[in-house]
Amino acid sequence: MKTLVNVLIIVTGLLLTIKNAALAEIELSFRFNDAGQKEMRAALDKFEQMNPGIKVELQRIAWGSAREQFLREAAVGEGPDVVHIAQVWTRSMGDAGALYDMNELIEEHGIGEGWGDFISADLASQDDGTIHAIPWTVDTFAMVYRKDILEKAGITEFPTTWEGLHEASVQIKEKTGAVGWAIPSGSGPTNSIWFFLNFYWWSNGWSLVDRKADGSYYINITPEQIAEGLDYYKSYLDKGINPQSMLNVTNWGAQELIEGMVRGDYSIISTPENVLVQIESAFKERYPDKSNPFASTIHPKSSVTFVGGRQLGINVNTEHAEAAFKLIKYLTDEPVYTDHYAGMWPAQKTLIKQLPQVASHKGYKDQLILARSWGPYSTGPIPIPTMWNWVGRGAGSVFIGEKTSIEVANEIYENIKKEL
Repeated sequence: MKTLVNVLIIVTGLLLTIKNAALAEIELSFRFNDAGQKEMRAALDKFEQMNPGIKVELQRIAWGSAREQFLREAAVGEGPDVVHIAQVWTRSMGDAGALYDMNELIEEHGIGEGWGDFISADLASQDDGTIHAIPWTVDTFAMVYRKDILEKAGITEFPTTWEGLHEASVQIKEKTGAVGWAIPSGSGPTNSIWFFLNFYWWSNGWSLVDRKADGSYYINITPEQIAEGLDYYKSYLDKGINPQSMLNVTNWGAQELIEGMVRGDYSIISTPENVLVQIESAFKERYPDKSNPFASTIHPKSSVTFVGGRQLGINVNTEHAEAAFKLIKYLTDEPVYTDHYAGMWPAQKTLIKQLPQVASHKGYKDQLILARSWGPYSTGPIPIPTMWNWVGRGAGSVFIGEKTSIEVANEIYENIKKEL
Protein backbone atom coordinates (compact mmCIF):
# COMPACT_ATOMS: atom_id res chain seq x y z
CA MET A 1 0.00 0.00 0.00
CA LYS A 2 2.82 2.39 0.91
CA THR A 3 4.48 1.68 -2.44
CA LEU A 4 1.23 2.45 -4.27
CA VAL A 5 0.88 5.78 -2.42
CA ASN A 6 4.46 6.70 -3.35
CA VAL A 7 3.80 5.85 -6.98
CA LEU A 8 0.65 7.99 -6.98
CA ILE A 9 2.57 10.90 -5.45
CA ILE A 10 5.27 10.61 -8.12
CA VAL A 11 2.71 10.36 -10.94
CA THR A 12 0.76 13.32 -9.58
CA GLY A 13 3.95 15.36 -9.36
CA LEU A 14 4.85 14.49 -12.93
CA LEU A 15 1.39 15.46 -14.16
CA LEU A 16 1.58 18.81 -12.36
CA THR A 17 5.01 19.44 -13.84
CA ILE A 18 3.75 18.64 -17.33
CA LYS A 19 0.68 20.85 -16.79
CA ASN A 20 2.74 23.80 -15.56
CA ALA A 21 5.14 23.39 -18.45
CA ALA A 22 2.24 23.37 -20.88
CA LEU A 23 0.75 26.51 -19.35
CA ALA A 24 4.01 28.41 -19.83
CA GLU A 25 5.05 26.91 -23.13
CA ILE A 26 4.14 29.85 -25.40
CA GLU A 27 6.20 33.01 -25.22
CA LEU A 28 5.23 35.80 -27.60
CA SER A 29 6.97 39.07 -28.33
CA PHE A 30 5.03 42.20 -29.27
CA ARG A 31 6.87 45.22 -30.65
CA PHE A 32 4.99 48.44 -29.84
CA ASN A 33 6.14 51.77 -31.29
CA ASP A 34 3.91 54.40 -29.67
CA ALA A 35 4.21 56.20 -26.37
CA GLY A 36 2.29 54.70 -23.47
CA GLN A 37 4.52 51.74 -22.67
CA LYS A 38 3.19 51.54 -19.10
CA GLU A 39 -0.43 51.44 -20.26
CA MET A 40 0.27 48.85 -22.94
CA ARG A 41 2.14 46.68 -20.45
CA ALA A 42 -0.96 46.77 -18.24
CA ALA A 43 -3.07 45.65 -21.20
CA LEU A 44 -0.71 42.75 -21.86
CA ASP A 45 -0.77 41.77 -18.19
CA LYS A 46 -4.54 41.46 -18.42
CA PHE A 47 -4.19 39.36 -21.58
CA GLU A 48 -1.81 37.02 -19.76
CA GLN A 49 -4.32 36.65 -16.92
CA MET A 50 -7.00 35.72 -19.45
CA ASN A 51 -4.63 33.33 -21.25
CA PRO A 52 -2.43 31.65 -18.61
CA GLY A 53 -0.61 29.58 -21.22
CA ILE A 54 0.80 32.65 -22.99
CA LYS A 55 3.44 35.14 -21.88
CA VAL A 56 4.04 38.34 -23.84
CA GLU A 57 7.28 40.28 -23.94
CA LEU A 58 6.73 43.96 -24.74
CA GLN A 59 9.43 45.34 -27.02
CA ARG A 60 9.92 49.02 -27.83
CA ILE A 61 11.37 50.75 -30.87
CA ALA A 62 11.16 54.26 -32.33
CA TRP A 63 8.93 54.70 -35.35
CA GLY A 64 11.87 56.03 -37.34
CA SER A 65 13.68 52.69 -37.06
CA ALA A 66 10.72 50.31 -36.97
CA ARG A 67 10.22 49.50 -40.64
CA GLU A 68 13.78 48.80 -41.71
CA GLN A 69 14.61 46.98 -38.48
CA PHE A 70 11.71 44.55 -38.85
CA LEU A 71 12.43 43.89 -42.52
CA ARG A 72 16.06 43.09 -41.69
CA GLU A 73 15.02 40.72 -38.91
CA ALA A 74 12.29 38.98 -40.88
CA ALA A 75 14.68 38.38 -43.77
CA VAL A 76 16.90 36.24 -41.51
CA GLY A 77 14.12 34.44 -39.62
CA GLU A 78 14.06 36.72 -36.58
CA GLY A 79 11.97 39.56 -35.15
CA PRO A 80 8.92 39.85 -32.87
CA ASP A 81 5.90 37.57 -33.26
CA VAL A 82 3.48 40.50 -33.46
CA VAL A 83 4.58 43.76 -35.03
CA HIS A 84 3.12 47.27 -34.83
CA ILE A 85 3.31 48.93 -38.25
CA ALA A 86 2.12 52.03 -40.06
CA GLN A 87 -0.77 51.13 -42.34
CA VAL A 88 1.14 52.41 -45.38
CA TRP A 89 3.89 49.84 -44.76
CA THR A 90 1.72 46.72 -44.81
CA ARG A 91 1.51 46.09 -48.55
CA SER A 92 5.24 46.54 -49.17
CA MET A 93 6.12 44.43 -46.12
CA GLY A 94 3.77 41.73 -47.37
CA ASP A 95 5.33 41.88 -50.82
CA ALA A 96 8.72 41.47 -49.16
CA GLY A 97 7.55 38.21 -47.57
CA ALA A 98 7.87 39.51 -44.01
CA LEU A 99 4.24 39.11 -42.89
CA TYR A 100 2.08 36.06 -42.19
CA ASP A 101 -1.01 35.37 -44.32
CA MET A 102 -3.94 35.80 -41.90
CA ASN A 103 -6.83 34.76 -44.15
CA GLU A 104 -7.27 31.30 -42.64
CA LEU A 105 -6.96 32.63 -39.08
CA ILE A 106 -9.66 35.22 -39.75
CA GLU A 107 -11.90 32.63 -41.40
CA GLU A 108 -11.50 30.23 -38.48
CA HIS A 109 -11.61 32.63 -35.51
CA GLY A 110 -13.27 35.78 -36.85
CA ILE A 111 -12.18 39.31 -36.02
CA GLY A 112 -14.23 42.13 -34.45
CA GLU A 113 -17.62 42.64 -36.09
CA GLY A 114 -16.27 41.23 -39.34
CA TRP A 115 -13.72 42.29 -41.93
CA GLY A 116 -16.16 44.73 -43.50
CA ASP A 117 -16.30 46.77 -40.28
CA PHE A 118 -12.60 47.64 -40.44
CA ILE A 119 -11.39 50.98 -41.80
CA SER A 120 -8.36 50.93 -44.11
CA ALA A 121 -8.84 47.22 -44.75
CA ASP A 122 -7.66 47.87 -48.32
CA LEU A 123 -4.26 48.87 -46.97
CA ALA A 124 -4.07 45.68 -44.90
CA SER A 125 -4.44 43.38 -47.90
CA GLN A 126 -2.90 42.75 -51.28
CA ASP A 127 -4.65 42.99 -54.64
CA ASP A 128 -5.12 39.20 -54.63
CA GLY A 129 -7.00 39.35 -51.31
CA THR A 130 -4.18 38.16 -49.05
CA ILE A 131 -4.58 39.81 -45.65
CA HIS A 132 -1.23 40.68 -44.09
CA ALA A 133 -2.33 42.80 -41.12
CA ILE A 134 -5.31 43.79 -38.99
CA PRO A 135 -6.17 47.52 -38.85
CA TRP A 136 -5.72 48.56 -35.22
CA THR A 137 -6.17 52.30 -34.98
CA VAL A 138 -7.04 55.13 -37.31
CA ASP A 139 -6.18 58.71 -36.72
CA THR A 140 -5.52 61.97 -38.40
CA PHE A 141 -3.76 65.19 -37.60
CA ALA A 142 -5.75 68.13 -36.24
CA MET A 143 -4.62 71.61 -35.28
CA VAL A 144 -4.08 71.72 -31.51
CA TYR A 145 -3.84 75.17 -29.95
CA ARG A 146 -3.73 77.03 -26.66
CA LYS A 147 -6.85 79.15 -26.33
CA ASP A 148 -5.25 81.41 -23.73
CA ILE A 149 -2.30 82.39 -25.93
CA LEU A 150 -4.43 83.04 -29.01
CA GLU A 151 -6.77 85.20 -26.92
CA LYS A 152 -3.80 87.12 -25.53
CA ALA A 153 -2.68 87.76 -29.12
CA GLY A 154 -6.14 89.08 -29.99
CA ILE A 155 -7.13 86.11 -32.14
CA THR A 156 -10.75 85.21 -31.46
CA GLU A 157 -11.22 82.56 -34.16
CA PHE A 158 -8.79 79.99 -35.46
CA PRO A 159 -7.61 80.84 -39.02
CA THR A 160 -9.37 79.07 -41.88
CA THR A 161 -6.80 79.75 -44.63
CA TRP A 162 -3.10 78.97 -44.98
CA GLU A 163 -2.32 82.66 -45.34
CA GLY A 164 -4.41 83.41 -42.27
CA LEU A 165 -2.53 80.80 -40.24
CA HIS A 166 0.78 82.36 -41.29
CA GLU A 167 -0.43 85.84 -40.33
CA ALA A 168 -1.73 84.55 -37.00
CA SER A 169 1.68 83.03 -36.24
CA VAL A 170 3.31 86.42 -36.88
CA GLN A 171 0.75 88.12 -34.65
CA ILE A 172 1.22 85.62 -31.83
CA LYS A 173 4.99 86.06 -31.93
CA GLU A 174 4.76 89.86 -31.91
CA LYS A 175 2.15 90.18 -29.16
CA THR A 176 3.00 87.29 -26.81
CA GLY A 177 6.53 86.18 -27.62
CA ALA A 178 5.31 82.61 -28.03
CA VAL A 179 5.71 80.62 -31.23
CA GLY A 180 2.56 80.36 -33.33
CA TRP A 181 2.62 77.17 -35.37
CA ALA A 182 5.61 75.10 -34.28
CA ILE A 183 6.35 72.96 -37.35
CA PRO A 184 8.73 69.98 -36.97
CA SER A 185 10.87 70.46 -40.07
CA GLY A 186 13.51 67.74 -39.80
CA SER A 187 14.16 65.56 -42.83
CA GLY A 188 14.60 62.10 -41.28
CA PRO A 189 13.05 58.89 -42.70
CA THR A 190 9.68 59.38 -40.97
CA ASN A 191 9.62 63.16 -41.18
CA SER A 192 6.51 65.20 -40.40
CA ILE A 193 6.95 67.70 -43.23
CA TRP A 194 5.76 65.00 -45.66
CA PHE A 195 2.33 65.19 -44.05
CA PHE A 196 2.18 68.98 -43.84
CA LEU A 197 3.16 69.38 -47.49
CA ASN A 198 0.51 66.90 -48.60
CA PHE A 199 -2.11 68.71 -46.49
CA TYR A 200 -1.23 71.91 -48.33
CA TRP A 201 -1.25 70.27 -51.76
CA TRP A 202 -4.43 68.27 -51.18
CA SER A 203 -6.32 71.31 -49.89
CA ASN A 204 -5.56 72.94 -53.24
CA GLY A 205 -6.73 69.91 -55.22
CA TRP A 206 -3.21 68.71 -56.09
CA SER A 207 -1.70 65.27 -55.55
CA LEU A 208 1.68 63.66 -56.16
CA VAL A 209 -0.03 60.48 -57.40
CA ASP A 210 -3.57 60.13 -58.66
CA ARG A 211 -5.53 57.50 -60.57
CA LYS A 212 -7.58 57.72 -63.75
CA ALA A 213 -10.87 55.92 -64.39
CA ASP A 214 -9.02 53.33 -66.47
CA GLY A 215 -6.85 52.42 -63.46
CA SER A 216 -3.65 54.09 -64.65
CA TYR A 217 -1.65 56.40 -62.39
CA TYR A 218 -0.55 59.95 -63.12
CA ILE A 219 0.95 63.05 -61.47
CA ASN A 220 -1.74 65.54 -60.50
CA ILE A 221 0.56 68.40 -59.57
CA THR A 222 3.07 70.63 -61.36
CA PRO A 223 6.63 71.38 -60.23
CA GLU A 224 5.53 74.96 -59.55
CA GLN A 225 2.76 73.73 -57.25
CA ILE A 226 5.17 71.44 -55.42
CA ALA A 227 7.47 74.44 -54.96
CA GLU A 228 4.60 76.56 -53.65
CA GLY A 229 4.14 74.19 -50.73
CA LEU A 230 7.87 74.13 -50.00
CA ASP A 231 8.02 77.94 -50.06
CA TYR A 232 5.05 78.19 -47.70
CA TYR A 233 6.74 76.20 -44.94
CA LYS A 234 10.15 77.74 -45.58
CA SER A 235 8.64 81.17 -44.97
CA TYR A 236 7.96 80.24 -41.34
CA LEU A 237 11.65 79.53 -40.83
CA ASP A 238 12.85 82.53 -42.82
CA LYS A 239 10.69 84.94 -40.81
CA GLY A 240 11.64 83.39 -37.47
CA ILE A 241 8.09 82.40 -36.57
CA ASN A 242 9.10 78.73 -36.62
CA PRO A 243 12.31 78.31 -34.59
CA GLN A 244 15.45 77.07 -36.35
CA SER A 245 15.57 74.37 -33.66
CA MET A 246 12.59 72.77 -35.42
CA LEU A 247 15.00 71.70 -38.18
CA ASN A 248 16.24 69.13 -35.68
CA VAL A 249 12.75 67.87 -34.82
CA THR A 250 11.37 65.17 -37.08
CA ASN A 251 8.52 63.50 -35.21
CA TRP A 252 5.03 65.00 -34.94
CA GLY A 253 4.87 63.88 -31.31
CA ALA A 254 8.38 64.84 -30.23
CA GLN A 255 8.94 65.68 -26.59
CA GLU A 256 10.03 69.18 -27.61
CA LEU A 257 6.55 69.82 -29.02
CA ILE A 258 4.77 68.35 -26.02
CA GLU A 259 6.85 70.31 -23.53
CA GLY A 260 6.59 73.49 -25.59
CA MET A 261 2.79 73.30 -25.59
CA VAL A 262 2.64 72.52 -21.86
CA ARG A 263 4.90 75.46 -20.95
CA GLY A 264 3.26 77.82 -23.40
CA ASP A 265 6.38 78.37 -25.50
CA TYR A 266 4.38 77.11 -28.49
CA SER A 267 0.73 77.87 -29.13
CA ILE A 268 -0.17 75.72 -32.17
CA ILE A 269 0.90 72.31 -33.46
CA SER A 270 -0.52 69.83 -35.96
CA THR A 271 -0.46 66.36 -34.45
CA PRO A 272 -2.39 63.09 -33.90
CA GLU A 273 -4.83 62.81 -31.01
CA ASN A 274 -2.67 60.59 -28.83
CA VAL A 275 -0.16 63.44 -28.61
CA LEU A 276 -2.87 65.81 -27.35
CA VAL A 277 -3.64 63.21 -24.67
CA GLN A 278 -0.01 63.36 -23.55
CA ILE A 279 0.01 67.17 -23.58
CA GLU A 280 -3.15 67.43 -21.49
CA SER A 281 -1.94 64.79 -19.05
CA ALA A 282 1.39 66.55 -18.55
CA PHE A 283 -0.33 69.94 -18.13
CA LYS A 284 -2.76 68.59 -15.53
CA GLU A 285 0.05 66.99 -13.57
CA ARG A 286 2.15 70.17 -13.59
CA TYR A 287 -0.67 72.68 -13.10
CA PRO A 288 -3.41 70.83 -11.20
CA ASP A 289 -5.26 74.04 -10.27
CA LYS A 290 -5.44 75.44 -13.80
CA SER A 291 -8.19 74.74 -16.31
CA ASN A 292 -7.41 72.96 -19.56
CA PRO A 293 -6.28 75.62 -22.09
CA PHE A 294 -6.18 73.30 -25.10
CA ALA A 295 -8.55 72.91 -28.02
CA SER A 296 -8.44 71.22 -31.42
CA THR A 297 -9.81 72.15 -34.81
CA ILE A 298 -9.56 71.30 -38.50
CA HIS A 299 -6.76 72.42 -40.81
CA PRO A 300 -7.03 75.47 -43.10
CA LYS A 301 -8.75 75.85 -46.46
CA SER A 302 -10.62 72.70 -47.58
CA SER A 303 -8.97 70.93 -44.66
CA VAL A 304 -7.92 67.71 -46.35
CA THR A 305 -5.77 65.47 -44.17
CA PHE A 306 -5.44 61.71 -44.30
CA VAL A 307 -6.94 58.72 -42.57
CA GLY A 308 -3.77 57.43 -41.04
CA GLY A 309 -3.33 54.58 -38.69
CA ARG A 310 -1.51 51.60 -37.37
CA GLN A 311 -1.96 47.93 -38.03
CA LEU A 312 -0.90 44.71 -36.36
CA GLY A 313 0.93 42.07 -38.33
CA ILE A 314 2.28 38.62 -37.55
CA ASN A 315 5.88 37.81 -38.38
CA VAL A 316 6.06 35.21 -41.14
CA ASN A 317 8.69 33.43 -39.02
CA THR A 318 6.52 33.02 -35.91
CA GLU A 319 6.18 29.58 -34.37
CA HIS A 320 2.95 30.59 -32.62
CA ALA A 321 0.59 32.02 -35.24
CA GLU A 322 -2.57 30.98 -33.36
CA ALA A 323 -1.43 32.61 -30.11
CA ALA A 324 -0.24 35.69 -31.99
CA PHE A 325 -3.66 36.05 -33.61
CA LYS A 326 -5.33 35.60 -30.22
CA LEU A 327 -3.27 38.55 -28.96
CA ILE A 328 -4.31 40.66 -31.96
CA LYS A 329 -7.99 39.82 -31.38
CA TYR A 330 -7.60 40.97 -27.78
CA LEU A 331 -5.80 44.19 -28.73
CA THR A 332 -8.55 45.10 -31.21
CA ASP A 333 -11.33 44.69 -28.63
CA GLU A 334 -13.09 47.67 -27.02
CA PRO A 335 -11.62 47.54 -23.46
CA VAL A 336 -8.08 48.05 -24.75
CA TYR A 337 -9.03 51.35 -26.37
CA THR A 338 -10.95 52.69 -23.37
CA ASP A 339 -8.64 51.44 -20.62
CA HIS A 340 -5.14 51.34 -22.12
CA TYR A 341 -4.89 53.11 -25.49
CA ALA A 342 -6.67 56.42 -24.96
CA GLY A 343 -6.47 59.03 -27.69
CA MET A 344 -6.59 56.55 -30.56
CA TRP A 345 -9.68 55.80 -32.64
CA PRO A 346 -10.33 52.10 -33.25
CA ALA A 347 -10.08 51.10 -36.90
CA GLN A 348 -13.61 49.74 -36.62
CA LYS A 349 -16.74 51.69 -37.48
CA THR A 350 -18.80 50.06 -34.74
CA LEU A 351 -16.33 50.88 -31.96
CA ILE A 352 -15.84 54.48 -33.11
CA LYS A 353 -19.55 55.10 -32.59
CA GLN A 354 -19.38 53.63 -29.08
CA LEU A 355 -16.42 55.56 -27.67
CA PRO A 356 -16.99 58.84 -25.78
CA GLN A 357 -15.20 62.05 -26.78
CA VAL A 358 -13.61 64.83 -24.72
CA ALA A 359 -14.67 68.38 -25.69
CA SER A 360 -11.11 69.55 -26.36
CA HIS A 361 -10.71 66.69 -28.87
CA LYS A 362 -13.71 67.61 -31.03
CA GLY A 363 -11.47 68.75 -33.87
CA TYR A 364 -10.30 65.19 -34.46
CA LYS A 365 -13.75 63.84 -35.17
CA ASP A 366 -14.45 66.83 -37.44
CA GLN A 367 -11.14 66.33 -39.24
CA LEU A 368 -11.65 62.59 -39.73
CA ILE A 369 -14.90 63.34 -41.56
CA LEU A 370 -12.96 65.52 -44.02
CA ALA A 371 -9.90 63.28 -44.28
CA ARG A 372 -9.04 61.25 -47.37
CA SER A 373 -7.50 57.85 -47.86
CA TRP A 374 -3.94 57.61 -49.10
CA GLY A 375 -5.60 55.86 -52.04
CA PRO A 376 -3.37 55.97 -55.15
CA TYR A 377 -0.36 56.74 -52.98
CA SER A 378 -0.79 53.31 -51.40
CA THR A 379 -1.98 51.23 -54.32
CA GLY A 380 0.28 52.82 -56.94
CA PRO A 381 3.68 51.58 -58.12
CA ILE A 382 5.76 53.85 -55.87
CA PRO A 383 5.98 52.81 -52.19
CA ILE A 384 4.92 55.62 -49.88
CA PRO A 385 8.16 55.37 -47.85
CA THR A 386 10.08 56.09 -51.05
CA MET A 387 8.10 59.27 -51.81
CA TRP A 388 8.17 60.17 -48.11
CA ASN A 389 11.96 60.06 -48.24
CA TRP A 390 12.19 62.07 -51.48
CA VAL A 391 9.95 64.81 -50.11
CA GLY A 392 11.56 64.90 -46.67
CA ARG A 393 15.13 65.09 -47.94
CA GLY A 394 14.16 67.62 -50.59
CA ALA A 395 12.35 69.84 -48.11
CA GLY A 396 15.34 69.69 -45.78
CA SER A 397 17.68 70.90 -48.51
CA VAL A 398 15.32 73.79 -49.28
CA PHE A 399 14.94 74.79 -45.65
CA ILE A 400 18.70 75.07 -45.09
CA GLY A 401 19.24 76.91 -48.38
CA GLU A 402 21.17 74.13 -50.08
CA LYS A 403 18.75 74.09 -53.04
CA THR A 404 15.92 76.25 -54.32
CA SER A 405 12.33 75.12 -54.02
CA ILE A 406 11.91 74.78 -57.77
CA GLU A 407 15.08 72.67 -58.05
CA VAL A 408 13.76 70.25 -55.46
CA ALA A 409 10.26 70.36 -56.95
CA ASN A 410 11.64 69.34 -60.33
CA GLU A 411 13.61 66.49 -58.73
CA ILE A 412 10.53 65.16 -56.93
CA TYR A 413 8.42 65.51 -60.07
CA GLU A 414 10.93 63.71 -62.28
CA ASN A 415 11.44 60.91 -59.73
CA ILE A 416 7.71 60.24 -59.61
CA LYS A 417 7.30 60.57 -63.37
CA LYS A 418 10.06 58.02 -63.96
CA GLU A 419 8.45 55.47 -61.62
CA LEU A 420 4.96 55.91 -63.06
